Amino acid sequence: MESSEFGADCINSWLAAWQHNLLYAQDSDQGETRRIWARVAFAALDGAEQAGYSTRYADASRFRLRALLIVALGPGDDPLWDPDRLASDVLEALPLSRKQAAGWAVDWQRRSRDEILALRTCKILLAPMKVITDRVAEEPLRTRIDRWLDLWPQLP
Repeated sequence: MESSEFGADCINSWLAAWQHNLLYAQDSDQGETRRIWARVAFAALDGAEQAGYSTRYADASRFRLRALLIVALGPGDDPLWDPDRLASDVLEALPLSRKQAAGWAVDWQRRSRDEILALRTCKILLAPMKVITDRVAEEPLRTRIDRWLDLWPQLP
């Protein structure tokens, strides 16, 4: 079944499942069980994506929740909660190179809508790194994240 066969109702149903499970994943009273709730929430987000939901929005949501749980519960044994893995995933999802983003950020107000959106996407995807950057240990990954975060305030 192709994603075009799914309608907005299907996406909204998946997003409702995401939100429901997200509440439990964010609930500090749930303890380590929060990781299980997060995985169920991620599965719902995957369903929304398959139904046509924006990967950009889904990635931003995933990265925020992963960062939250890394801070709250630590990395654990699962690579999903590894700060270095999250940093790699964030860098991989960025739509621009750092050099390109730095060049565009100088005069972003004069850029096309699509270029501004790409810059904004970089900023949104990088936001979770602000809370876990001190936990990223692997080089040159840490340096790459630090350089992006130095640029972060200049992004729209």
